Amino acid sequence: MKNKFLPRLYLRTVAVVAAALLLPASGFSHVGNLDQNGGHYYGNSYHCHLGGCEMPDTFSIGRRSRDGIFTNQRAREKFFNTDDWSFEEDYDNDCQSTRQEMLILTSRAEIKYTNPRNCVVRTGEWLDEYTGKTFNVAVQVDLDHVIPLMYAHIHGGDRWQQQKKLQFANDPMNMVLVEKREIRRKSDRGPDRYLPRKEFQCEYVSLWNAIAEKYDLNIASRDKNEITKILRDCSPE
Repeated sequence: MKNKFLPRLYLRTVAVVAAALLLPASGFSHVGNLDQNGGHYYGNSYHCHLGGCEMPDTFSIGRRSRDGIFTNQRAREKFFNTDDWSFEEDYDNDCQSTRQEMLILTSRAEIKYTNPRNCVVRTGEWLDEYTGKTFNVAVQVDLDHVIPLMYAHIHGGDRWQQQKKLQFANDPMNMVLVEKREIRRKSDRGPDRYLPRKEFQCEYVSLWNAIAEKYDLNIASRDKNEITKILRDCSPE
């Protein structure tokens, strides 16, 4: 069934990092940076590198149903490695990171840059959909993931190949420019614990549903209930 609340934000951003969705698997190194546990994922397996590192034996990668993955949230979180979900890289080698490309694409005013190469945006005009505020200086806003990366990791994303993690982290469907303070307020919370301003809630929870479906990602029951409740009151027009 088509969702009438998606097009405005999604169509505005869908082209921003198309190149990032074709990230070469050959660019992944085996060791990389380690997570808090002292290890890292490599493909669909977990490798320890430091003393005291524990194997993630609270689940079986790719073999257990979603409901059986991770019974302890703190145990889940220590296996999260930000390098696996990087979104500040210049994947298409044009000197502009994913954030800079989002700033350029979504500005409602002429862009001015900090250098002659046009690598870093200085000023423009951006609407923060979460708060309804408008900003003119690029450093005032940052990229937020509609479904937070840690949330995705905890709810099944830990089992993904690194390629898929990077696709998720750089998918324009899952990114929006938001005031930095509001990003901190949202943190890794789902819709049950965080919602943007009332005017954006229908589109926000519709995006949650669409992104989760696109990546076959589980959503916590409490968040599903909140999404269902909000969509019930949304006008189809």
